[in-house]
Amino acid sequence: MFRSAIAWSCVSLCLVGVFSTPAMAQKKNPDGARVLLLSGGQRQHHGYRDQAFYLSAALEDTGRYQVTQTEDAALLETPGLAQKYDLIIGLSDRRDPEFKMTKGQQQALFKYVRDGGGYVSIHGADNGAADWEPEWKPMLGAIFSHFGLPDGKTKKGEFTVKIVDASSPVTRGIYDFRLKDELYYHLQIEPDVKPLAVVEYEGTEWPVAWTRTYGQGRVFHTVFGHRDFGPGKDDPLRDPNFGRLVLQGIDWVAEGRKK
Repeated sequence: MFRSAIAWSCVSLCLVGVFSTPAMAQKKNPDGARVLLLSGGQRQHHGYRDQAFYLSAALEDTGRYQVTQTEDAALLETPGLAQKYDLIIGLSDRRDPEFKMTKGQQQALFKYVRDGGGYVSIHGADNGAADWEPEWKPMLGAIFSHFGLPDGKTKKGEFTVKIVDASSPVTRGIYDFRLKDELYYHLQIEPDVKPLAVVEYEGTEWPVAWTRTYGQGRVFHTVFGHRDFGPGKDDPLRDPNFGRLVLQGIDWVAEGRKK
């Protein structure tokens, strides 16, 4: 009996230690832009949850954002979405059955952006599945897909990210840099996409980051940002140059909402 009590006390102390650890993010930024971070994807492929917590903390640490995380796209169809959030960040590929967007959820997102909401798309968030609505392509500017042509291709490695438009506020203060990541290329891309940054691979310059407008809303997309599943994996968002590019892309989208 005595030994059982000691054992239970040890377990209790361990639990107290775990749950007393400060939660990542959740800073008090009452005047910050309201972000809905939409995570959830292929569980055994992308480490989307770790990445979501890191990005939430990085955004709230600026003092300019307050972040709500969800893995359930049903929130897109809730009343008053545009009044609750200034921008939405799509962080994952959402290919597992539990995370697939319904037609109604997709249409709700398109309407949100057309009506003036902001949207930021990172890496796998551009993965066009067979059941994707055609409107994704004009909204994002490009999709990575194996349905239709061209058939998207990937290459993991270390690349030189070349800034080709230094006049944009998204690329301000950023110069060409090396990045270990996964390149999406041979995208199904709109002809009016003007890249902010490119990567040269196989003798061709492939766009890796750009901005666009969709209706009254602003959109920023980067094909980079692959974070492998499992502990201790590299997260490109932690790279100071790429992290700054993404943050300034989010800033640009948020500024559009204020106008």
